[in-house]
Parts: sequence; structure tokens; C-alpha cells
Amino acid sequence: MEKRRFMILFAIALTVATPFLAMDRALADDAAVLLSVQVSQDTPPIGLTDADLLAMDQKSFVTSTLWTSEEHSFSGPSLRQVLEQVGADPSVPVRLVAANDYAVTLDPEMIDDDYPIIANRLDGETFSIREKGPLWVMYPFDQDSRYKTELHYSLSVWQLTEVRLVQPGEGPDAGN
Repeated sequence: MEKRRFMILFAIALTVATPFLAMDRALADDAAVLLSVQVSQDTPPIGLTDADLLAMDQKSFVTSTLWTSEEHSFSGPSLRQVLEQVGADPSVPVRLVAANDYAVTLDPEMIDDDYPIIANRLDGETFSIREKGPLWVMYPFDQDSRYKTELHYSLSVWQLTEVRLVQPGEGPDAGN
């Protein structure tokens, strides 16, 4: 009985941990897709690698967060630039989805030229699942008080895996 219980618990733990382990392994592989961008329901998702994200203009800032004990440097392309790169319609709301299925929707007016960024570097280095990576939607909380709000904290999706444009007629929670 005890062995059976152990095997069941082990199988559950392995099932839960596998996606996170795969994401950490993806960091070591430059060709691994870190971010899936779904522009429309009629086209396949566009996969972006760390190299793809690094090829875009990088925004950098130092800020404290609610989730870290000290200030850190965050860098990566702006969400707007990522959307432009894949040909997304800038007038469409965007759904951000994390590895644990946490999801938020940003209206177009919430995305400006510089912020938020999709941070793929923390203090100049790639960062792991344990560090809330490899991708973290981030705002410069300390540099601009308009970002120090509960709303913007809730939009700071860590372990980001998917960006999906919300299609007409689709509710903000569609797909989850």
C-alpha cells in the first residue's frame, strides 16, 4: 500500500514538474521556442526564441518589485515591439498567459512604445523558472509612479509562455 501511494505521488509530481523542467532546459537551447504568439485563430502560433527576442531593441531599467527582496535590472524588448514584429493588429486586446495558466488581458491603450517589456534578462543574465523566468512582463515601477498600482502589479506576468490577440466576439477570458 505504501509503495503504491509513493508511486501515485511520484507520478503526480512528475506530471506537474515536467513543463517547468522543459522551460528551464529551453534556456540552454538558443533555438528553443520561449514565447508563442497567436495573432489570429486562422494562423498557427509564431514561436519566438531567446535569440529572436534579443534581436529586437532592448529596453533596460532597474526597479524593485513586490516579488524580489532587492532592486534588479530587467531588460528585453517592449511588448509593443514584439507585437509589431509578428504583424499583430495594435488595436486588438492582448492576452498574456503564464506557464501555470495565470492570464491577464491588456487593452491596446495599456501598451505603449516602451512598456511593458518582456524581460528575458535579469541582472544581465537569463533567468530560470525558480527566478520567475525565463520571460517576465515587467514595468519600471520605481521610475514612474503610474505603474505602482495593483493593476500593473497584476499585469506583471512571470513565466510568460503565450501572447494571444483577443479576437472579436471572444471574451477576455477566452482560451482559459
